[in-house]
Amino acid sequence: MNTAQTTLSDPRRDAVAAAALIVIRRALVEGVPVTWERLVAEASIELGASAEDASLEVHAVAQGLGVSPLE
Repeated sequence: MNTAQTTLSDPRRDAVAAAALIVIRRALVEGVPVTWERLVAEASIELGASAEDASLEVHAVAQGLGVSPLE
C-alpha cells in the first residue's frame, strides 16, 4: 500500500458515515423512508451527541465533502 495515499481516519466523519449507512440500509432492506430526522437521530447515537450537535456535525461533514446543504 502506498503510504502517500493512506489517509488518517477522522472519528467524527466516520460516525457520520456510519449513521448515513445505517439510514440507507434501513431504507433498502426495511423500506423505512430516508429523512433528515432519521439521519440526525442515528448521527446523535453514533457521535454520542445531542441532536442539535449531531445536525451541525452532519452539515460540517457534508460541506467538507462538497455536498450541498442538507435539510
